[in-house]
This record gives sequence, structure tokens and C-alpha cells, in this order.
Amino acid sequence: MKVLIEPIRQRFLGILARYAAFRARRGKRGLVNEILTIQLVSAAIAGSLAVVGLYWGGQWVLKDNYGRWALQWTKELNELAAPLYLSADKEASLRLESYVERYPEIAEVAYFDPAGQLLFAVAGESKEAADASLPAGRIDAARATVGTDTPYLMRPSFTDPRAFEILAPVWVESLSEDALFGDQPLAGENGRIRHLGFIGLTLDFGVFHDRLLGNMRDAVLVMLVLLTALGFWGRHVLRRALRSVSDLEQPIRELALGDLEVEFKPAPHREISDVVEALETTVAALSERDARLTELANHDSLTGVFNRRRFLEELKREAISVMRHGHASALLFIDLDQFKYINDACGHPAGDRLICKVADELSRSIGANDVVARFGGDEFVILARHTGRDDAEAMAELILNNMRRLTHVEDDRVFHVHCSIGISIVDGDNLHHDELIQQADLACREAKLAGRNRFRVFEASGTGEERRQADVGWVTSLRNAIDEDRFALRFQPINRVDSGETAHHEVLIRLLGEDGSLVAPDAFLPSAARFGLMSEIDFWVIRHAAIAYEKYATADRNLSLSINLSAHAFENDDLTDYVERTFAEHSVPPERIIFEITESLAIRRPLHVDRQIAALRKLGCQFALDDFGTGYSSFSYLQKLKFDYLKIDGTFVRDLPHQPVDQKMIRLISEVGREAGMRIVAEYVQDAETLTLLASLGVDMAQGYFVGRPTELPVIRSTPIALDSRRRHHGGR
Repeated sequence: MKVLIEPIRQRFLGILARYAAFRARRGKRGLVNEILTIQLVSAAIAGSLAVVGLYWGGQWVLKDNYGRWALQWTKELNELAAPLYLSADKEASLRLESYVERYPEIAEVAYFDPAGQLLFAVAGESKEAADASLPAGRIDAARATVGTDTPYLMRPSFTDPRAFEILAPVWVESLSEDALFGDQPLAGENGRIRHLGFIGLTLDFGVFHDRLLGNMRDAVLVMLVLLTALGFWGRHVLRRALRSVSDLEQPIRELALGDLEVEFKPAPHREISDVVEALETTVAALSERDARLTELANHDSLTGVFNRRRFLEELKREAISVMRHGHASALLFIDLDQFKYINDACGHPAGDRLICKVADELSRSIGANDVVARFGGDEFVILARHTGRDDAEAMAELILNNMRRLTHVEDDRVFHVHCSIGISIVDGDNLHHDELIQQADLACREAKLAGRNRFRVFEASGTGEERRQADVGWVTSLRNAIDEDRFALRFQPINRVDSGETAHHEVLIRLLGEDGSLVAPDAFLPSAARFGLMSEIDFWVIRHAAIAYEKYATADRNLSLSINLSAHAFENDDLTDYVERTFAEHSVPPERIIFEITESLAIRRPLHVDRQIAALRKLGCQFALDDFGTGYSSFSYLQKLKFDYLKIDGTFVRDLPHQPVDQKMIRLISEVGREAGMRIVAEYVQDAETLTLLASLGVDMAQGYFVGRPTELPVIRSTPIALDSRRRHHGGR
């Protein structure tokens, strides 16, 4: 049901994300609209400033020109004053009226007698003739201008800045009889001035002002119309120019939502075209990246087959299909047998090449609709769709046969790859993916326990289930044993072959059962290794071996202990510090301790293991190479390994008197080991005949029930040896 609901949940979350993006966009301004608004506002402000500037500028120009025009009219005063000194000429008055009619700016021409009394006035069309006399102050001011460069008075009107009032005296000059033929100038004391009166000229430029303002209003109106039209035209042009920018909005929004199939419209402008090209390049790069990420997310980087995550997805889908349609499928769990030895012998690159070859072989062994995946380091799984138990067993048998024929050559060495297979059936009663994988894994372990290179089908009941339950039950038992110190140490002597004397004791571990019985390590250590408890057990042994040494060294000053360490102990970076601290706490001389490690760990020797071995050697500890002879190409590494002791695996010693090949192998190991500076120890010595034979083959020490059984405390026990061996020890005496 969870698998069915997941797509609906993802779709609902996508709708919520789109709605949130829409709400977020509503609160933001549009770029195109903002540009168009700025353009229109700028045009309106510029037009308004132009109109205001034109109006006020025109006003200023007009005011300046009114004064200039008024000054020009002062030059016409002589002609306008004719009616005063040509009073007998009636035509002068008629000419004056026609003159005033020709010039609309003349509002009034008034004539005054010398006393300032109004004689008559001629008014223009826009004004009636005045009937007021001149004030005395104006008369005096006007008379004072006689003989000056500006014989007139001019001032703007108090009521209208467009009107000017000009007042000029009218006079005639006559010469005296004495000065008529003299050398004096005509003016001055020799001449007489007779005032005829005053002429007043009122100019009103309002008609021009109104006419000009009317023209200006028409011009402003035309300008506003043009600016408005220009604004709308500019808006249209700008919107069309920015349309390519607007066209990017929707594709970019779809791209932000993860749609890499989006298409961009071509842009006519170079800049936008460059942006579109960059976006298309980005989309192409994102598509390529997503394809790579999808490939990496779904496939194993080494072999190219599906990885664990993708396989679980396929298994979940198949479980849904089985539930809906009622068919059966099969899950095969495949574990390579003894694969670690290839890594140990030739290195991890060689192991990787073999893993790739195995993946290719498995891919060829399955059907078109089946799925193969790499589940772990040397573990593979296969999902066989629409496959029942019989077909699954046939597929497992085919895979086993194909793997038996598979050979791998590395450094002139040929490796044959075998595997163990566990099968679980996916049917209506068995659909949970975690349980299916666990069942197939447990069935694969049963195949390994049965001798490897075979397959087993998971059975829900019977002895297999009891064995699996017992295996899982070890987790709780071991955890409690570590927390409650429910382990015990036993000490087995290792004696010299030539003298029978005890050289040192190997420390062995036993588990104290809840009923007080002792459980052998073969029963619980494999489970401890599978469930990650070996490192804690190693540290428990180191601490209690140090306690035992402190306790028993007072009785035997030559006591030396040999402690087994698993590979898990060296994975803990605190190993060296823990050993140094524990030995110092219990007064243990490091040179009295021998650490035993297996051949596979010694050959593999990761960098951190080398560093810890070097640090322990620096403390004074010795090292023994245990189980020698069980790995690949041991002799090629023997001279490279720096060990103090070499322990031959018991498989070579168990039936030594009746196995000539084993005898030659032990002799060869002894010779090579001695050349490398090691002392040779043989395990599993059960009788005197084997001990005597080992002495003749060059072995230095022996361990086994004939030499001494494990005891609660280290016991010094001499081994009876043959007379020939004793003679060789004493130099032939």
C-alpha cells in the first residue's frame, strides 16, 4: 500500500510547490510592465516640463520684447506730436486717427496743453479716450527731459504689465536777433524754448499677447497629442522589442520546476539570443548531468549492473505485481566463495576485474525481463520475474555451472570462481522486500554451511529455520557475555620439538554458558564476526591475558603468552594505545607477548594495519603468522613478511605420517621460513610419531593434544621426545 500511495504523495507535493510559486509571483512586479511604465512616465514628465518651459519661456520673452517695442515707439513721437504745433492743419488730426487705426497696439494718444490740461485724445479700438489732466509732478518731470538724450517719460502700466505709458513734452525753439548771425550755437541762452504742451502715448500689447498665447496653446496641444501618440507608439515598439524577454518567463518557470523538456523561442535580438543559447546550453548540461546522476543512482559504478537501491525499487514493484496478478517470482542471493583470497593474493584491482567478469556472466545467465544487481562487495542478487520454485532452481543450477566454467587469469595464476546461492520465493504470502532478502541471505548461508558451490531454497520451517534462529540468538548471548565478563581463558602449551620444553602458551577463549558449561570458540566466533562483535572480544582477551600474566608470572618468570587477534582488532585505531595502557597497568613486559594474526590479514596488510603492527613491534611485542598454507600463493609472500613465528596450519599435520606430499610441503615451509628468520610451529600434533617426524622435517615447535591440552592456568609440561631428537638437541652426544 505504501508503494501505491507514494506517487500520489509526490504529485500532491508538486501541486503545492507550483501553487506556492504562483503566490510568490503575484507579489512581484513584471519587468516588461515596469519598463513600459517607466517609459510612459518619463515621456509624460518630459512633455510636461517642455510645455511648462515653453509657456514660461514665452512669457519671459514677451515681457522683454514689450519693453523693446515700447522704446521703438518713442521714435514716432515727433510725428505723433504734429497736431500740437500744426494746430491749424485739420488734416493732421485726420491722419492721426488713421495712424492709430493702423496700429492695434496703440491704446490711446492724448494731447495736453502746457498746463497739463487735456486738449483731446484719440483712443484705439480696445480703449475709450481718457479725460483726466496731468498731475503737477508728471508735468515737471516731463519738462525736465527737454534737451536730454531721452526727452520722454516711459513706465509700465500699474494695472497691466503688457501696457506702457509714454509722456513727452512738445516744444519749439527760436533764435534771438543777436545770435542770428553770430558764432554762438543755436541752443542755450541765445535761443528761446516755447512749450506747446504734452503728448501722452499708451501702448497695450495685450492683443499680441493673447494672440501669441493662443498660438502657444495650440502648439502645446499639438505637442501633447504628439507626445501621447509617441508614448503609445513607443510602448508598442518597446513591448514588441521586449517580447522575447517575456517569452523567456514561462520556459524558465518550467525549468525551475524541473522540466528539462522545455523549449525556448528564437529571439531576434543578439543579446536575448545569447541568453536563449546560454539557457539551452544549461538545459542540455542539466539533462546530461541528470542522466549521469540517474545512471550513478541506479547502477553500480564498477560493474554497471543495478545497485542495491535500484534493485529494492524493482523488488517492491514486483511485489505489487505479484499481489495484483497472483503469479510468483524468485529472488536469488549469490555470494562468491573464498573471494577474499583473490584480493589477498593479487590485490583489490584484480578482485575488481573478477567482480566485473562475474557480473557479465550473471547478466548472460538471466532472462530479458529479469534483473541482476550488485548487493555488496562480492554479493549479487537476481530478481527472476514470473518464476516458480522449479524454474528458480533450474536458474540457480545454470548459474552454478556457468560459474564453474568461469576462469580468471591474474599474474600467470588461474583462479576458479565458485559461488553459493540462496533462493526465496515471492508469492502472495511473502511480499515484504526486507524479509525476502533476509530469507535469501539465510538460505545462502545454509548453502555455504553445506559445503559451498551449491544452492538452497528458503524453507519457512524445519531444521534450517531452527539453525537461523540459533544464529540470530547468538547476538544477545554474546552481547550479554561481553557486558557480564562471561568468557574464560584457557592456556595451551607450545613446546620445543628438540627438547620438549615449554616455550610459551597460546591464550584460548571459551564462552561460559548460562548453565556453567564451556562453549568452544568454533561455535560462537563465526556469529561474533558476522554481527560485528569480534573487536570487543579481541580487546576482552587482551585485557584478561594481561591480568593472567600479572597473576601467574610470579611463579614462572619465563612465562610468555601468545594472543590471537582478528582482522577486526586492527580496524580499531585505538589498538596500540589500548595494548600499551593495559600492559603498563598490569606490569606486562611487551617482549613476553606474541600476537598471532592469520595469513589472509598478513598478506592483505592495509596501510593502517601496517602502522599498528609497526607500533606494537616498537613496544617490543612479537608476531606469529597463523594458519599458514591455507591461502593462495603463500610462498611468494613468505620472504616479504616480517614475523617471528610461522605456524603451519593443522590440515598439513593431522595425518602427516601417511601423507608424503604434506611431509614435503612442511619441509619446504620450514626451510623457507628458517631462511626468512622465523621459528616454525606445527599445530594439531596428536601423537609421538607425528612429533618425531616434525623434528626430522625441520620444525622448531609443536602444539596439540599430545603436547598439552588447554588448562585453566599456564602449566609447564615437558613433552617426551625421541632419543634421536634429544641427541640432535645436545649436539649428537
